[in-house]
Amino acid sequence: MRALPVLPLLLAASTWRGLEARAAEDPEADVPTVAGPIQGETPAPPDEPPASTARGERPYRIGGLVVPLANFNSIDGLGLGLGLEVYDRKRELDYGYRNRLTAWTFWTTSGNYTSNYLQYERRGEQLFVARLAYRVWRNMVYVGVGGEDVSVQLPPERSFGNVVYGPSLLASAIIPLPRNPVYVWAQAYGRYTLSEAAPGTLLEEESPFGLGEAFYFDTSVGLALQEVDRWPVPNKGIRSEVSGRFGGTVAAGDFTPIAGVNAEVIGWWPLVGQWLVLGGRVVFDKTWGQRPWWEQEWLGGQFRDEAAYEQMLTGYARSRTRGDGVLANLLELRGWLGRTRHPFWDMDFYVDVYAESAFLFEGDDLGPHMPTLGASVQLVWQGVVQLRPFVSLGWLSDTPGGPRHATPFFGVSVVDPL
Repeated sequence: MRALPVLPLLLAASTWRGLEARAAEDPEADVPTVAGPIQGETPAPPDEPPASTARGERPYRIGGLVVPLANFNSIDGLGLGLGLEVYDRKRELDYGYRNRLTAWTFWTTSGNYTSNYLQYERRGEQLFVARLAYRVWRNMVYVGVGGEDVSVQLPPERSFGNVVYGPSLLASAIIPLPRNPVYVWAQAYGRYTLSEAAPGTLLEEESPFGLGEAFYFDTSVGLALQEVDRWPVPNKGIRSEVSGRFGGTVAAGDFTPIAGVNAEVIGWWPLVGQWLVLGGRVVFDKTWGQRPWWEQEWLGGQFRDEAAYEQMLTGYARSRTRGDGVLANLLELRGWLGRTRHPFWDMDFYVDVYAESAFLFEGDDLGPHMPTLGASVQLVWQGVVQLRPFVSLGWLSDTPGGPRHATPFFGVSVVDPL
């Protein structure tokens, strides 16, 4: 779920006060697309038991959030949807949860785009994530893979109108090593897709691998280190991981193998307590072998983030993030505006600015430099759900090799840039 394809028109929330759950473990953040730490319990001060224990109540309570969604653009028309979050949150913790169930559905009235998914996360001594998704895109944009094409603004008749649809399934399990902040994780992923190029488009001209009917799958195994003070908005600490993946594609009766590596390091450093925090990230993701063109916008790693959808290359939109890998560096400065202290309207408010330097691979060659400047506001609801409207600048040209100029992009996601 990490990213929303639409703008929330209205926020309505509801908590189930009478439903409580027994506990022993702890939290994380958002996902499908998300990597979050395994966080220890917050101890009570000596001789001062938690308020819930003092009242003889169990430490977890079930709550939820309902988000009606709306969006409009000149290509797809009006879109409407609904998102539902149900989670159990420990009362004395500011952030995090133990279980989370997420369901999202979004439809455009034109029928051009439909996105649905269901995800369950269990976070404690071990972490388990399962996600089932189904998307239909009858007006998908294709502007090439890596290289110079991704920085050129093609006319609509050359890039719009392509059709892509099908289901995907992901399952991840994380097991911490005893008395050690390092843990191992494994993941299985599969996606069946049908795609069709619109006449006269670049997709029809290039006819990349995976056009038509194809099934892609891979398995990943990795090591990760997560030592942060809290999640989903850390003030200090380090998160890092490294992994390898192996799989392939079945298309036209043939099997084509792939291999890949992914490495990521993220750090947070408080400059003025929790009021001003500096964050930094370095990401390297690379695959060898042919991947379907509709898979080339996805990164490896624990939660398989979709590049430029909510995390990386936000200055270039999702249609320009396909490649055989990515190398990116990002710096973020985040300010805390305050928090509403209320059992129900429990919200933290942040603002941030960030800058990124990135390259998309085309084969083994780095494509053109793709810098981004961005800013966002962020709302964290009950220490669990994040909404982040953002605006960012990328640099595009009107013709191949021509001068590039700043172009704004807008979006909403459920995680901060890091």
